[in-house]
Amino acid sequence: MLKFFQFIYTAWALIVFHVFMIILFPVFIIPSLISKKGTWISFKAIRLWSFLFSFFNRIIYKVEGKSHFKKGQNYVIISNHTSFLDTPAIPQAIDAPFKALAKKELTKIPVFGFLLKMITEVVDRSNPASRQKSKNRLNEVLKNENSILVFPEGTMNRTDKPLQNFYDGAFRIAIDAQAPILPVVIKGAAKLMKPSSFVMRPGKIHVKVLSAVSTEGLSQKDLPELKSKIVDQMQKEILN
Repeated sequence: MLKFFQFIYTAWALIVFHVFMIILFPVFIIPSLISKKGTWISFKAIRLWSFLFSFFNRIIYKVEGKSHFKKGQNYVIISNHTSFLDTPAIPQAIDAPFKALAKKELTKIPVFGFLLKMITEVVDRSNPASRQKSKNRLNEVLKNENSILVFPEGTMNRTDKPLQNFYDGAFRIAIDAQAPILPVVIKGAAKLMKPSSFVMRPGKIHVKVLSAVSTEGLSQKDLPELKSKIVDQMQKEILN
């Protein structure tokens, strides 16, 4: 009987997810294509979608540490990743436009690839010239446009460890742009929706924005120490 109700709830949650996504999708895309100021309208639509998904499905995101995000400052936002339910958490925790990174390979998928290019920053690391172009673009975004969101584990954590090994990319980007890193810790999402399942249930997810970490004056040789420091901070918060 419990599985039956979980199935009904999951079907409802997926309907809510897609219906509001379809309704709001033009607002996600069109304003930011018209002007840079339109990026704020697009972001507010994404944030509205997150709150509607949360409200109608009774998946409550309890956010702490919002004061650590300073408006007017662009960050490299990094977060742990344990569930598809992590995605609506970030727009509720960060009240300013940001773009997630995406690999160029994903843009080759028909239709999805086109949409992905509209709402993310695509990184091409196929050769040195492409890597330099991506680096220059990300520097421009961080200095003059938006924050950037990176899940440094690279994929959802399906292990028993609090965190998987972090890739260097997010830290390299932050040091190159001399942009602060803003760690975000999400707890409880995997209990409501496992990373290997589409079955979900209502409940509470805790989201905590940690203090920003400056990269001013750092070079790439400081990357290992910087990464280790932030991993330690996030692990302590997850285990707390």
